[in-house]
Amino acid sequence: MPKEPPPLDYEPIENGQVENRPVEVIPAGDIPSPLLLDRFLPYRASRLATALSRRLADRYEARFEISVAEWRVIVHLLQESEISIRDIYTRVDMDRARVTRAVQRLQTRGLVSKLVNENDRRLIRLVLTASGHRMAHEVAGIAARFESELLAALPADAGNALLMHFDALEAALADMPERLETDR
Repeated sequence: MPKEPPPLDYEPIENGQVENRPVEVIPAGDIPSPLLLDRFLPYRASRLATALSRRLADRYEARFEISVAEWRVIVHLLQESEISIRDIYTRVDMDRARVTRAVQRLQTRGLVSKLVNENDRRLIRLVLTASGHRMAHEVAGIAARFESELLAALPADAGNALLMHFDALEAALADMPERLETDR
């Protein structure tokens, strides 16, 4: 005996109605052109950021056995002599748990130490140990060479222009309201 198809979980469209509600039918000539992902800045920026991060990670992961999260912690500590976990996860756009796990792994390996504030024991600052500094400088060298190789693919001075454009986009995002009325 043939199986019956499962029941529909929606009402079929009949006479411009769905579940007894009117439906706006858009004439074919009025349908906006589809979003072309390969020309859409947020998509392209995300795709590029992922590719850049993966390629750079390929260069330091095998040699130093550190993850992307650990790399981000190390380079932030190289830039700022002391920094809190909150400062790191805020600056690198990673969740607190991921940063905390990265710090724990680095601490276990003797690359990072925690400094506790004597007045408020809840306040913890992170610092690189001597071996952490050595590794951080080597990792920074790898990152600088990677950047140089990438910039060599661009016309002269395009790297500086690109960073200025990044600054302009970040400023525009900061000034943009969270949600526009038309986004609803």
